Amino acid sequence: MSIELTEKVSGILKKSELPDRHTFFQIEKFLIGKEPTGQAQLWQIVRELNARQETVESYKKQLIDCEDELELFDIRIERLNRNIRDLAKIEIEPTEGEYPDLRIQECEINIRKLQREKENLVKAAKKVQQKLKNVMEEMSFLAHGYDRIVAVVGEMKPLDDEAAQREYWNEKLLEEFNLRVMFNRPLDPEFIKTVLSLEDGSPVKGHVIGLVNNIQQKMIEQGKKELANKAERPRVEVKAKAQG
Repeated sequence: MSIELTEKVSGILKKSELPDRHTFFQIEKFLIGKEPTGQAQLWQIVRELNARQETVESYKKQLIDCEDELELFDIRIERLNRNIRDLAKIEIEPTEGEYPDLRIQECEINIRKLQREKENLVKAAKKVQQKLKNVMEEMSFLAHGYDRIVAVVGEMKPLDDEAAQREYWNEKLLEEFNLRVMFNRPLDPEFIKTVLSLEDGSPVKGHVIGLVNNIQQKMIEQGKKELANKAERPRVEVKAKAQG
């Protein structure tokens, strides 16, 4: 990569910061907003917060490990620097394989390698810090969303709350029912079985039963028409023969 291109890319990246996370629009509309009831939205927010809390703990652990690794790099580099100072004091001629100058050179190379590794670790730690910042921004948005929904629907109910579950499944299945009717898609048997499992009085159950009854009525009427047509044919044929 040429120097000119490198500088151009660096300039673009400095001006254009794109957080590596969900946008707030995505979170509001697709992660939370797709849930059919207020209670379901609160449950989903809690699930999202739990997942991100685990991620935050993992990132914090990585940063602590990085700090320890950086200290270890400093210790290794200092140890090599001390070796160099000790070797520099040796003024005698090398004997039996002792070459202070070569050992000093070797230490210096190892120091440069350790410094590069340390720089890479610092860069990695900065990336983890940025990821942590992004997750914390998502958590903040989710937490504020939780407060806004609670202000409208009240405190979150337990997941097994019967009334909340009844409302959730009725709204969820009613939404699917409306979409199927809107796009003229057939109701598969499993969907009908699921809806009929709800208690009597559920709006979606009433819609499905009404639709099923309507289909049955149409089938009965169609059957009657077919029987009438079959019964009419022989009389027409007999009449035709009589005229012949």
